[in-house]
Amino acid sequence: MLVRDPELSIAGWLLLRNAQRLRERAFSRTVEALDHDSIKFVHTSDQIFQIHPVEPAVTGLMAACSANTWSRDRLANVPISRPGRSALSDPELVPMLQDLADILAAEAGQAFTSSYYPGIPDVQIPDEHVGVVMHALQREMDREGKSRQRYPVEFIDLPKERQRALAERRRWWFQKFSITPERWATGHWSVWDVSEDEMPEMVPI
Repeated sequence: MLVRDPELSIAGWLLLRNAQRLRERAFSRTVEALDHDSIKFVHTSDQIFQIHPVEPAVTGLMAACSANTWSRDRLANVPISRPGRSALSDPELVPMLQDLADILAAEAGQAFTSSYYPGIPDVQIPDEHVGVVMHALQREMDREGKSRQRYPVEFIDLPKERQRALAERRRWWFQKFSITPERWATGHWSVWDVSEDEMPEMVPI
């Protein structure tokens, strides 16, 4: 059973039930409300867009939004992050990127538990950036450990090759969601550029 995320609209929750691919799921999470012939998005909730879908499916709804110049543009400019929940927290991904967050969490877990955890050679990351990623992950893990009164794992204790593999896999997944270093600098991502791959098996849906 698909449990509803408290930050997910009812419309998005219903759409997710039939969304299997990354782009379909990313789109579904942007939907705040559906009416007779209109749609509202979470990140532009003060705007209503007139659409005319011809197919009763997520793909049909996406096609209708793509046909509307204004809704197409809004879905091409979705915020990547929002301020952390405390003054000490790093910025966190917006709820529309919850699938990416779940994938990254699964990757972090597998870095500690998988007997084989290779990197992605095609992803180029400087050594110093690997360290930045590990320290950012550790800060978040330390905060979660304190809030849950659990002893946090230590990313810095991972073998160097696993640290690099985790950093490479994280960047690879960000790219699947159209978030490149250049995109990150703009602060926005595009639903239309998200991969059409299916959700990975390591994340239950």
